[in-house]
This record gives sequence, C-alpha cells and structure tokens, in this order.
Amino acid sequence: MLQLYVLGPAFGLPSIDAECNAAVALLKSHFGPDDSAWEIIPTHHHETTLPYLRSDDNRTLHGYGAIFEYLSTTSSAQNTLTPTQTADSTAITSFLNTHAPTLLSISLYVSSENYRHATRPAFTALLPWHANYILPPRRRAAARALTDHLGVSSIDVDNVHEDSGSSSGGVGKDPNREGFEAQAKERASLLLPRKDTVRSLLQRPEHAAIFKLHAVAEEFFAPLRDMLGEKEFLLDTSEPTGVDCLAYGFLALMLYPAVPQAWLAKTMREKHGGLVRFVERMHERLGLGTKAEDVLDLANCVTRDDILGRRKAKSMQLPWCPPERPTVLETATTVSKELVEQIPYLKSPPTIMPLHSIRQPVWQRHLPAILLGTAATLALGGYYAVRTGLSVWPRGEQVQIFGRKRFADYGHLGAALSGIGLLGQQAARDSAYHQQVDLEASPVNVDVKVKGDGAV
Repeated sequence: MLQLYVLGPAFGLPSIDAECNAAVALLKSHFGPDDSAWEIIPTHHHETTLPYLRSDDNRTLHGYGAIFEYLSTTSSAQNTLTPTQTADSTAITSFLNTHAPTLLSISLYVSSENYRHATRPAFTALLPWHANYILPPRRRAAARALTDHLGVSSIDVDNVHEDSGSSSGGVGKDPNREGFEAQAKERASLLLPRKDTVRSLLQRPEHAAIFKLHAVAEEFFAPLRDMLGEKEFLLDTSEPTGVDCLAYGFLALMLYPAVPQAWLAKTMREKHGGLVRFVERMHERLGLGTKAEDVLDLANCVTRDDILGRRKAKSMQLPWCPPERPTVLETATTVSKELVEQIPYLKSPPTIMPLHSIRQPVWQRHLPAILLGTAATLALGGYYAVRTGLSVWPRGEQVQIFGRKRFADYGHLGAALSGIGLLGQQAARDSAYHQQVDLEASPVNVDVKVKGDGAV
C-alpha cells in the first residue's frame, strides 16, 4: 500500500500546502475510487520535504515532481500523451512553479490580516503545541523572502512597523521618537470615527499595494486562462493529468480560503471565470472536499476497522489515516534544537528556510536524537550509581591519591634540596628555642620596702 504524507487539511481542502493538494489529487486521479491501494497520513515534519510518498518497496519519494514521475510509469493517461502535449505539460509545469508560489505567499503569509485571521488559526488546529512556534513562522519568513523584490511589504503590518522604527531622522532629531510619534498618530487616527474617503481607503495597508498586486495576479492568471481556453483540462484530455493536478493544487488555495483580504479570489471570480470552473470541476470530480475536524477526529481510532467505520460515518471520499503524532523524544529534541538556535553567538548564521526544505541524510536527521538520548542515558546512569552505591570504591583496594609534588619526588637532586630545606627549618626552630630559654634565665629585679620592726 502506498502511503502519502502531507501537511494537514485546511480551508476545506486536503492540505494547507499547494503541492500536497496536488499530490492528493494526483493519486486520487490515478487510483480512482479504489481506496485500498493508498492512504493519506497527515504529518508536520518541518525539516522534511512535503509531500512524500512511501512506496510498496519501502522507497521514499519527496516532492510532487518525484511522485508524479513514479506514478507516470504506470499511468495510462500520461503514457498516451502526444509529443506536443508532453511539451505543453512541461511548459505549464514550469510556469506554475515559477509564478504561483509568489501569489500564494502574498495571500496567505505576507498579508498580516490573512495570516493572523486565517493561516495561523488553520495551523493551530493542525499542529502540536510545539510545532506551532516553529513551522508557521518559518513558512512566513520564507514567503517574505520570496516576495521581497516585489515591494508589497505595505500589506504586512509587521514590516511597516519595523521600517518606521528603523528609519533615520534629520540632524538633532531622535529617529526612535519620531517613529513612535508617527505610529501613535496613526493608531490614534484609526480609533476616531470618520467617514472613509478615497485617500483614506488607498492609504490602508491592504490597499497601498493593490495596483501592483493586481498586476502580478494578471501576469499569472491571463496566460493560464489562455492555455486552458474552453477545454475541460489543460492538455485537452478526457481525464486529468499531472499538470491539471498541479494547477488545482495552487489555484484551489487561491480560491477557497476565506481570508479578510480576498483580492486574489476576487480577481479570479471577476475576470477569470474559466479558471474558477476548472478548479470547481476538479474539486467535485475527484471528491477532494475535506473537513479538518473529521480528519483530526481519526486520532481517537484504535484499530483499522475503527478507521474504516469512521470514514464511512463521516462520508470521507479520501483514504485518510490518523495524524502522525511525535514521540516525547522527538518533541524534546525539536524544542531543544530550536532553543539552542535562539541563543546568541551559538546559533548558526541566519538562513532563508524554503517552503520545502532539502532532504537531509538519515544520519543527520537522527543525530540530535541520538546525542540527546546518549546524554540522558549517561545522566540517569550516574544518578542511579550514586543512589545505589555502585560508585563507592571497593573495600580493600589501594587508592591512589594525587596531591601536590614535593622535592623528594624528583630523584636524588630533589632529595638533597629537600634536606637543605629541612636543615633551614631545624635551624629556625633551634633559634626560637634558645631565645625562649634566655628569656626564662634572665634575673628579675624586685623592690622591697622595710617598715617598723623589719616586717615586710
């Protein structure tokens, strides 16, 4: 049985990650209604490339591209593509991987309103307590780095505050004071009831870069709309192909999430209805609708029959399994590693963490756990030895005590020097003794007065 590991469901989709959605759609299209050949396991490994597929021969395939190549060897739809369709598939795949992540990064992570009210709560429902402090901030940092060249940081309130606090003032002015005053005035103005004007609307963070955002969106939607045209699928096939699944993975996260700043979904619905119909068609045809609470509820199942019964009761159309939960050792290792990285002068130089990190060797992934386990074992062993008396020196055995070196320890010359030192000490003691004797033998003068008949 094939096991597909993905980042958990959100926004009514199989995953909060685009490539994970694409991988689920690909396997569903490949196997159809047969749920006995594969299963989906939600996970949250932030140092592992997601999605990844574990095959029947225990091979692990990381990333959508590797999974697609593996399944294409047995997919009849992919093998029947013409050379023109194959070339179009390669071109569309490259186009999607180049432009779609930028738009998703802006919509779900860079936008402070969307991140605070939609993306972060979705992660909170999926991840264990410790992973919520690691994975979402890393993905947001990667999204900021990916979109920094576009100059749309005005929709990120955190960046706006950082810029205002770090801007330099004129001669004799305190830049921190000016930044604080400007910030205070801005906050105070937001508390005052007033009627919105064209200028005030354009000065809001979500509208400051609206023109540039629409331009970036059009650069992505317009070519993709032209490639689709009036066809049901991108390559004009009767069944979805790998490129259709990849397009669904990105477009679904642009269309379905209910976010406060829904400029991306609004652009799709108002100007590119063909793409909206394509996403909805793929969503309904493959049965990709998912409720996150139903998937998380599978964690209460004990046996395989319980899982199958819960799927049937919840009318799940995908072969979900209980979410993967970390062990105590894995949690302790992850938390310890993150805490060490935050210590000044000990952490490694700052690096940009990609949304899908590079696969690490097996020994490197498990090295922190091995080191932590070894240290804990030694500490517990020492404590047990002290408590039980195993560390007491055996009775009757000679004990070597290492003390300060003496002259006598350095051969004949040392012994001679030691003798000279002893003679000096003996002479000093004799001199002190003679002085004490002289003091005791010296005469004592006593004055005596005689009165009357000679009585003293």
